[in-house]
Amino acid sequence: MEREYRHTIEQSTESTLAPVLVEFVKWVLRSAGEHGIRRIYFLARDGWPMYQAARILAEGRDPEIDCRYLKCSRYALRIPAFHLLGRSAVEQICMGGISVTLRKVLRRGGLTDQEIRETARAMGRRDDLDRILSYQEVRELRGPLAQTELFWRYVSAHAEEAYGAAVGYLRREGLMDGIDYAIADSGWTGSIQRTLSLITASAGYRGRITGYYFGLYHIPADAEKKDYHAYYFGPVGKIRRKVYFSNSLFECICSEPSRMTVGYRRSGEGYEPAAEEGRIGNREELELIHGIVERRAGEEAERLPVRPALWKTDIGRRLLRRLEQLMGRPGRAQAEAFGRMKFTDDVLDAGHLLAPVLTEQEIRQNHFWAKLLVLTGIRRQPVKESAWIEGSIVRSGVAVRWHLLQSRIYKYLLYIKKDILERIK
Repeated sequence: MEREYRHTIEQSTESTLAPVLVEFVKWVLRSAGEHGIRRIYFLARDGWPMYQAARILAEGRDPEIDCRYLKCSRYALRIPAFHLLGRSAVEQICMGGISVTLRKVLRRGGLTDQEIRETARAMGRRDDLDRILSYQEVRELRGPLAQTELFWRYVSAHAEEAYGAAVGYLRREGLMDGIDYAIADSGWTGSIQRTLSLITASAGYRGRITGYYFGLYHIPADAEKKDYHAYYFGPVGKIRRKVYFSNSLFECICSEPSRMTVGYRRSGEGYEPAAEEGRIGNREELELIHGIVERRAGEEAERLPVRPALWKTDIGRRLLRRLEQLMGRPGRAQAEAFGRMKFTDDVLDAGHLLAPVLTEQEIRQNHFWAKLLVLTGIRRQPVKESAWIEGSIVRSGVAVRWHLLQSRIYKYLLYIKKDILERIK
């Protein structure tokens, strides 16, 4: 990592990211105590710096909170859950994302490379595996996939095999114990909590799982709202916070410097997580960020009351504005330093730049009207997207203020619409 990037990341973490994460963890610990919960699982990989901060902040408190770290991922838990969901799993498989292809969609079902090729041939799309699909095209795959028997035979076989190992690992980690516990994570949709509840309940767990999240855009339709708690924003309200926030940047800086858990396997001691192969991305940046978070947690722990119920956990206006500036209006140095980090939003994805440099035409395709044409299916060509569009706009350096304004207009309209739909549920 080059010196100027290191300095920018260090400065931004000390002034903004570390204080925000520590305040969130304080809120998690205080909320757990108020709800009578004495065990919290911080979920891999986004929960790693939060877990390290929680261990420091929870020591010697009253009540005592048992903080643990659960090795998991959407992929590692969804595959065994497909054993219980059957073909209704097509909704989770055919979801949008960045640069989604038919190969990526089929991989979400747990298929091997050979099985992917055979399934594509059965669908009559053997030569279409790696073409980037528009959002509408991905959603339209639901029908053909639901009718492809070969695909479901493969999904069923992999799901059945993964289910037993997943249950074995979760039992080893105490998720089948006869107590109520909580999970803590970055958030966004609460899908992992729902999946964990489904798997553990099928294996005999009769307790209650509560979720504490940094932010939630929505929660599963059939979930109990009282079991989902959000710190920075929830499904209703806080629209400005959502507009000036990047969940991809948040995930990127919170990720554990390790490979993603892709499943579980039997070992001499029972069951253990299995990680994907390959290099660990962003190791130097993440170790720098997380070290600062731990130091901040240690400083905070020295001046906090013994009882978390007395802790103040409000993010504060000044810190709020700094977070909004970093994520929604980054300076050139911030966009360059964080935007070069590797990020993936899909299962078993090789990863790409968090904020790639885009042409002006590519940026314009991310404006509201262009996006609307894609979402309604009028325009079927895929859009080159950025996981952190604000970072890409600043890095690209063309009409920055104008394009940032257009990005905010799109996000305001998007979240106002979602807010209305949440309120009328």
